[in-house]
Amino acid sequence: MPSIQIQTYTLSEGIRLSFTDSGAPPNAANYTTVFFLHGGMFNAYQFHKIHSHAHAENLRTVLLHRRDYAGSTAYSPKELDELEKGSVLFWERLSAQMAEFLGIFIARERIPKLTQRKLPFSQTVQLMHASSEPINVRGNGGIAIFGWSAGCSTVLSFLGASHNPMISEESHKTLKQYVSHCILYDPTYLSLGYKLPSDNRNYIPWADPTIALEDIPRVVSEWVTSYYDHPCYDPLSGSLPVTATLHDLDGIRPKSDQVSISSWTDEELAKGIEGLPARNEMLA
Repeated sequence: MPSIQIQTYTLSEGIRLSFTDSGAPPNAANYTTVFFLHGGMFNAYQFHKIHSHAHAENLRTVLLHRRDYAGSTAYSPKELDELEKGSVLFWERLSAQMAEFLGIFIARERIPKLTQRKLPFSQTVQLMHASSEPINVRGNGGIAIFGWSAGCSTVLSFLGASHNPMISEESHKTLKQYVSHCILYDPTYLSLGYKLPSDNRNYIPWADPTIALEDIPRVVSEWVTSYYDHPCYDPLSGSLPVTATLHDLDGIRPKSDQVSISSWTDEELAKGIEGLPARNEMLA
């Protein structure tokens, strides 16, 4: 596959969203386009190797840099204030921008419509974890939207499109013809609207008062890419038992002896990790 360049779409009100696109699989009429939304700290570059596998799976992959990340428009002071206050308006605007981006991509790239819907549009969410069964999105055309970690917040907000006054009825009707799956991969507890119990003992970097602001990117990236050995893990099911609680996790230590980013080159670290937008999200 030739080198893939970063592209940018300019939305209404001058908002820019940057992305990379694997392009359509050769000679395929029914391929599915999967849009990836990264989490906090790590931008879309972390997924870049997925592009080289897309065509063999009859997929087109689009790696989107969320607002405030590489090449996409930064949040304004007003938007950061809305984010900090938990404003519904912030999330309605963000999901409307997502809908507009998808609409532009659909029109410009003439991607195939969804030919078969296995679930009603209102039931398109699927939750994934490391041991989940594979989700088959291939061969039916249309769009799947994949959110990882904090990126799941945008996906969940987008699913409220029918109740979002910033998304037109016409746009909603168009998206219903294309969106087949919304996949949540390892969503944060904040994405799901949970609050941690008061007796939580697990380490959370942005809640650690001993961490200097400039050290947050390093500490969080090491924490996220650590390998933990949960004593309650069930190897037969490949998951944690339903009876497990926060207190059963190996979560007290700030990082493991081995961290995935230790294998990244300096160039990869510079491309893939962004401290400022992550701090904006974490401190809000």
